[in-house]
Amino acid sequence: MELSYLVRGRVTFAALAVILAAGRQTDAGLPVSGVPVPELAAFDDSMQAHMARDSIDVGVLGVSRNGCIVYLRGFGSLSREVNLPENTPMRLASVEKPITSAAIRRLIADGQLSWTDYVFDLGQPAGGILPHDPWDGIGDDRLDNIVVQHVFDHRGGWDRATAPNGDPQFNSIGIAGAMGVAHPAGRDNTVRFMLSEPLEFTPGTNGCRDDDGNSTFCYSNFGYMVLGRIIEQVSGMSHLEYVRRNVLTPQLWVPSTEIFLGRTFAANQSPREPAYDCDGCTCTNVYNPAGAAVRCPYGGWNHESFVGHGNLVASAVPLLVYMENYQVGVGGAAGTPLTGTGSGSIHTGALNGTSTVMWQRSDGINIVVLYNNWEGGDHSFMQGQMISDIIDGGGITWPTFCVDGFWVQLGATNTLEVGGYNAPFRSVTTALASTTAGTKLRFKTSGTSNWTGTINERMRLDAPFGTVRIGQQ
Repeated sequence: MELSYLVRGRVTFAALAVILAAGRQTDAGLPVSGVPVPELAAFDDSMQAHMARDSIDVGVLGVSRNGCIVYLRGFGSLSREVNLPENTPMRLASVEKPITSAAIRRLIADGQLSWTDYVFDLGQPAGGILPHDPWDGIGDDRLDNIVVQHVFDHRGGWDRATAPNGDPQFNSIGIAGAMGVAHPAGRDNTVRFMLSEPLEFTPGTNGCRDDDGNSTFCYSNFGYMVLGRIIEQVSGMSHLEYVRRNVLTPQLWVPSTEIFLGRTFAANQSPREPAYDCDGCTCTNVYNPAGAAVRCPYGGWNHESFVGHGNLVASAVPLLVYMENYQVGVGGAAGTPLTGTGSGSIHTGALNGTSTVMWQRSDGINIVVLYNNWEGGDHSFMQGQMISDIIDGGGITWPTFCVDGFWVQLGATNTLEVGGYNAPFRSVTTALASTTAGTKLRFKTSGTSNWTGTINERMRLDAPFGTVRIGQQ
């Protein structure tokens, strides 16, 4: 029996219920967390096989169908002692770009921005959005013609493959050195530097070639960093805050705990994040180029400067929610609000130590894969393809039980409390102190609690397996 309570305002409650569900673990391979889904055991097997073959030690797979997250499991270990919870957040890399796209579309829909607004204020009669001054004179007369639509569609005039300085988002050391500013260069200095550089092609046109030699757009990390700054300039909020309030919101059951800013160094990261693995790779430290080399995921770039194109950290659920509500894509229709299922599109993300994919099918089924390793190939894309192939093979009896949410097990003895199915919160008090508006709290075991109090945020309280009693009778 399922008891679902939607709580708004300041409401006291007493009496909800739950019993422990039997769990299934895979017979061999990496440890697995999350609600076992026997009907989709082939997904478990596929993840185990791929991760073993390519020596990936941390992964999360989430699958939704017709708005219900029917599968959400974690593979591997968060530490030597702790299995990886299924709600583990990871760096999104370029999977952030469709989220930025949705934010831009929202600003336009609200009349705060126009597709034809000039991006840079370089003295045009109509002005521009961003007030950055070129650090060494204007590098190209065409810069003042760049409009929001151009940047959104990866047609802003920048080609990282042919530019003398490559991808500016990964050239912090060179930019800071040229400008004589402190390391790392940061977003605003990077914009100022690029305003003094020539463009590779005319804004609004195709400046690259695809694998077949056809003219196409030039994928630009820098362009989406610029869009992130536009969101902040126009809205008066940080990029993250705007996304939380207008794109992936508590009204869509995305709590703020599940999408947050990524940090460069491990000491500053969330303890819920796994270690990012790059098979021993080392890089010059962008914060101290003259110092010792660092492991690339931890100082090989300034992660804080990737806002708009690759900074965010999130669990799988916000990405599945995104695909139920917005179109995935690379420019074009990306970020368009949906009234039904998406038209089918894919966006991947990759950094040293990170491989991600949002796989939006056109049949109401969506797939998210998060891995902590990219070296050797786009692992998340390959896994998404394998899961999609299993689905296309037919023969699946689709479950209807939705497995997302944060789990509470009254009186549990687990060491890690992050609200995962196998790492549940041990009390109502801990659960409420660890969660925010938009949270689904699911009680896992039978039992009672004498907790009483108030809830003043939007939450859903759920007892999917039976009855638990909370509060005084």
